[in-house]
Amino acid sequence: MLSLKKIKVFELFFRDQLFKNGKDWSITILRIIPSFYMFYYHGMRKISSSSSWEWLGQAAMSVIGVEFGFLFFGFLAALSEGILVWFVIFGFFTRLSSLFLILTMFFASAYHLAGGESAESALIYLTIYLVIFILGPGRYSFDAKLFSNNDLKS
Repeated sequence: MLSLKKIKVFELFFRDQLFKNGKDWSITILRIIPSFYMFYYHGMRKISSSSSWEWLGQAAMSVIGVEFGFLFFGFLAALSEGILVWFVIFGFFTRLSSLFLILTMFFASAYHLAGGESAESALIYLTIYLVIFILGPGRYSFDAKLFSNNDLKS
């Protein structure tokens, strides 16, 4: 029986890494591209318009029965999508920033699902930031340079 591993063309698909530091480059790409889209399509509008914060907080928190602090919770959503995504892009306090984004996307998905809408976008972002939270920022990040911990580099 002919093994696919022995055929040179298929060898590429069975390597542990496609190229040197491929996992770190993958984490970097995963940090940068979705975070930029999060900022451009969601965060920029929210962070630049504080008048929407109360509505945003009320929309998300009312779904889970919280009836206070709407302005504060709206601000946290705007902060996550407008500022903390840049922390993720640069790999600065990546896990903490990702945690805020995970929580924001959880509440966004709950809001959309409760309204009978599709929560696909929020759930995809939630999954991306959950993966970043688990894997960490990778080698090409400010966290790796500043905190110089082996856990950050692997």
